[in-house]
Amino acid sequence: MGWSVFSKVLSLILVMTLGGCSTSSPTPVVGSPQQLLERACNYLWTQQADDGGWHSETHGLLRSGQALTPFVLFTLLEMAPDVAQQHPGEVARAIAFIRNSVDDEGIVGLNDPDVAEYPNYSSAFALRCLVAAGEPGDGPLIDRICRYLQSQQFSQARGFGREHPVHGAWGFGGSLPLGGSPGHVDISYTRHVLEALRDADAISSGIASRAQLFLQRMQRDGGFYFSSVVEAANKGKSIPAPDGEGTIYLPYATATSEGLLALLAAGVKPDDPRVLNAIDWLNSHPDLDHPGGIPRDHPERWGQVLFFYHLSIRGEVAIASGDGTRLLQPLTELLADRQGVDGSFVNPHGTLMKEDDPILATALAVTALGAALTP
Repeated sequence: MGWSVFSKVLSLILVMTLGGCSTSSPTPVVGSPQQLLERACNYLWTQQADDGGWHSETHGLLRSGQALTPFVLFTLLEMAPDVAQQHPGEVARAIAFIRNSVDDEGIVGLNDPDVAEYPNYSSAFALRCLVAAGEPGDGPLIDRICRYLQSQQFSQARGFGREHPVHGAWGFGGSLPLGGSPGHVDISYTRHVLEALRDADAISSGIASRAQLFLQRMQRDGGFYFSSVVEAANKGKSIPAPDGEGTIYLPYATATSEGLLALLAAGVKPDDPRVLNAIDWLNSHPDLDHPGGIPRDHPERWGQVLFFYHLSIRGEVAIASGDGTRLLQPLTELLADRQGVDGSFVNPHGTLMKEDDPILATALAVTALGAALTP
């Protein structure tokens, strides 16, 4: 079943009640949701460098553009296609930048031998951009990236059997750390790789089966938690296991949204109980101003750190429902007075998630606004 069919079917069963409260910023800029979106997109286009990429001036790890460029370009192509059509030359230069970023093994993010720039994440978005561009000559390049991403799934062949907590998932990418550790593995990496492989029609039954097993283990009370092996990555509440051995991590809104989108990308039908249970969990945690399930008094202030990421992924879930307009009023209230005069957004509390970078934060806001304006 194609993704468009998924969206149409899911729209019949996914009804989300989303709310939020307004906040303020020193330089409010008001306008309609469409105006907010267009200003944000125009800001992103002005930030494109001469080499066709987007480069962070805030975080060194995003300065090369390997991760940021495919993320920003895909956001603009997917969430604001009408605006993107006004920039054909810029799109072509960005695609050329992405092509030049792919190494001989099909990996994006390893151009610096000393610093890996989110290779699975970067490669996944690069793949989605190349598939969206639809250039026939990119076929071999697309196949190369697909083979790399397929090989990165934790499986028996890589030494991670069915009983291992990361079996079926994807992690940071590249070569495995010494000692056989899977490194950083979470539900977000897994979701993004699955969506990229789905777009390229490159998910085999084995890949889907393993991914669904991992997601099944990550789902709790309908919602999802974030990582099965990196305890600090789980931002929701936790409780001791009943047997006194270990900790149980409880679900929260951003992880549950990732899990829901991952289920659909892995081929789970929209009316499957796993999908419906995730929907029910999100319906019971509707706030937009703070991700449900994350304590508001969390010492790391994750609710503030994840502000734009939360809006963005709730928008992606709403797009999958075909009912993004439910976001229109609450998103406008949340974002209208946060936009700078240049069209950008920035989260001064978002350093831990790099939302203090205006390019990244603005791209996340574009996803949220684009969702609200999706018919």
